[in-house]
Amino acid sequence: MPIESKTLAQAVIRGRTLIFLAIADVVLFVLANIANGPGHQHGFRLVVSNTVWAAFLIGCVLLIVLAIAILAQSLFRLAKRPA
Repeated sequence: MPIESKTLAQAVIRGRTLIFLAIADVVLFVLANIANGPGHQHGFRLVVSNTVWAAFLIGCVLLIVLAIAILAQSLFRLAKRPA
């Protein structure tokens, strides 16, 4: 099936996408903890830490949603396939 005939969701949702998103989430989590530093920080480091933490949380939600979508697609394909 050529990529032109696929829908956008089918072209975007692949196993590689989940792997890249999972790696990005791990990196964001580590960066948020490094930016937070030891103890109570104020100012720029706190803003950077909170921003990266928010991006990490958004990435986690996207990872869960995409995993559910891939699972639903595979179940739909199995149900659609003739016995």
